[in-house]
Amino acid sequence: MLTLDERLKFCRACKNRKTNFQIGLVCKLTDQKPAFEVECEDFDIDQVEATRLANLEREIREETANNEFFSYEKKGIRKGIVGGLVMMIIAAIWFFAGLSAGIIFYYPPILFLIGLFALFKGAITGNISGKQP
Repeated sequence: MLTLDERLKFCRACKNRKTNFQIGLVCKLTDQKPAFEVECEDFDIDQVEATRLANLEREIREETANNEFFSYEKKGIRKGIVGGLVMMIIAAIWFFAGLSAGIIFYYPPILFLIGLFALFKGAITGNISGKQP
């Protein structure tokens, strides 16, 4: 059995939807919230709205993925050999700049290892600069 939110997800992409300003999205045929158990017999897909909703959901997933912890490192790994080399160079510069200033940063060695992983992964898969052959 579907929850009301799951049923409303179908209704958002249906041509038979309408907005009741007292209760929200309702079926135009019944003027009620959806009550179907598994699927609606009167469902008529609004292809334009379904595409818009799918694109919106994809953008939200991508934005959420971009805000994750280590998101820049993940992007570097996807860039293959070039991404790995760039991360290793940044890590080396960061580490030795800190060392010359008398500060030891702990993250540059971690970044260097992530870059090394990206380098090897890119070499094994043939991913030179983020484009798969």
